[in-house]
Amino acid sequence: METKERIMMKALMLFSDRGYDGVSMRDIAAEVGIKAASIYNHFSGKEDIFSCLLSEMAIRYEQMRDNMRVPDGDMDHIAEAFADISVENLVMIARGIFLYFLNDEFAAPFRRMVTIEQYRNSIAGETYQKMFLQDAIDYEATIFASFVKEKHFVECDPYVAALHFYSPILLLLSKYDRKPEKQEEALQILDQHVKQFTELYVY
Repeated sequence: METKERIMMKALMLFSDRGYDGVSMRDIAAEVGIKAASIYNHFSGKEDIFSCLLSEMAIRYEQMRDNMRVPDGDMDHIAEAFADISVENLVMIARGIFLYFLNDEFAAPFRRMVTIEQYRNSIAGETYQKMFLQDAIDYEATIFASFVKEKHFVECDPYVAALHFYSPILLLLSKYDRKPEKQEEALQILDQHVKQFTELYVY
């Protein structure tokens, strides 16, 4: 791992534990095992590190979606792909995304970091709202609206249906964070949630 990447990873771990304001450049350097001045060969300061972490998460998130084969493209294509997906495959996608944000060496501490910082840092707050709330709910609401229109779903408010689907998943991430011994329990609940949701909403 190159020095710049090591700096980012150590900074991310510290930010996720102590918060942005609770970490100094000296703290990051000590974790990396370099002199504080050496960090400036790679970053202009702590804010630059934070900004790079946000950009890196966006890249990694898209890579995860590709690896999980989450339907992509225009919304009509996405809705069509999800309309044909089996409940078992939907469960597997939900599991994959859930475990990614629960356990991934970058995504998990990133989620904790922006959760901690959302009320103190406007960029972190916007990132948390966009990645973990607004985009996720809007994405699902758009798909569900197409399902209602095409009679794949019961007649309902698509946005409320999106809230019904997504909110328990976000809650489970918080409930089972840093509890690896209860991961199987979390997955069983997640599986049941997805299956019950489809029983209630899907024709």
